[in-house]
Amino acid sequence: MDNFVYAIIASILAALLSLSFAVILVQKASWSRYLIKYGTPFAAGVLLIASFRDLLPHGLDEQGSSVLNATLVAILFFFLIEKGFKTFHHHHEEDLSDNRNKSQGWLFLIGDVFHNSVDGIALGSAFLIDPSTGIIAAIALIAHDIPLEVGEFGLQLQSGFTKRQIITRNLLASSTMLLGTIFAYQIGSQINLPMGYIYGGIAGFFIYIALSDIVPTIHSSEEKRYGLQTGFLFVGLIFGIFVSSYAHQYIDVGHAEHGEGGHDEDGHDENKDDDE
Repeated sequence: MDNFVYAIIASILAALLSLSFAVILVQKASWSRYLIKYGTPFAAGVLLIASFRDLLPHGLDEQGSSVLNATLVAILFFFLIEKGFKTFHHHHEEDLSDNRNKSQGWLFLIGDVFHNSVDGIALGSAFLIDPSTGIIAAIALIAHDIPLEVGEFGLQLQSGFTKRQIITRNLLASSTMLLGTIFAYQIGSQINLPMGYIYGGIAGFFIYIALSDIVPTIHSSEEKRYGLQTGFLFVGLIFGIFVSSYAHQYIDVGHAEHGEGGHDEDGHDENKDDDE
């Protein structure tokens, strides 16, 4: 199957899964709180593994250690974005108890549009590497976005939106992930982009989310020194390692077998060239 098709399917599933879980879990406040409390540390672990085991190694292979400059620039860029646009990240447990008005609900929705667009660009770029890295990135984004969507659903309910309004508007907002995926993949496929720097930048985005937003929440909300939230961070790391190893072992091998005796990157028939 073409990598572009994989990217489209992954972005649609990521958006629908995040929304579906949010719709189910927001029905009961205790479910939402448990997911936000333990799901976000799990997501941090997956995001870190996706960054350090897949995106950064691929970027370094492409363009060497200078890729780390792109990672640093991305971290600083998203720091400035978050400083200027406070709705970029909101999935903390205490957010569910805040009283907000409809204008704030709309701000969160606008923030979700921007966030999903960035997620889509990250996902489309990851699939430009190979399907296995794209799938790992998709899992990392889903692990992060499900608690995020639950928190935002709760906040929008408190802002006065009806459930039907929330589902409809968030479904439209989630479609920007698909648009971002298509844009990144098509542009990256047609233009000779410095992909190593793009991978480094996506890794910086993931690292920033994990270390600036989720990990401080664990420090501030966990009562025990090493409690369940810390444990779920390591569960996410282990899960990410397992998925990473499994994906590369089976998906990459499948592509290699499919490509044997086929065409090289320039579209020439390798067997025909050998005969000549």
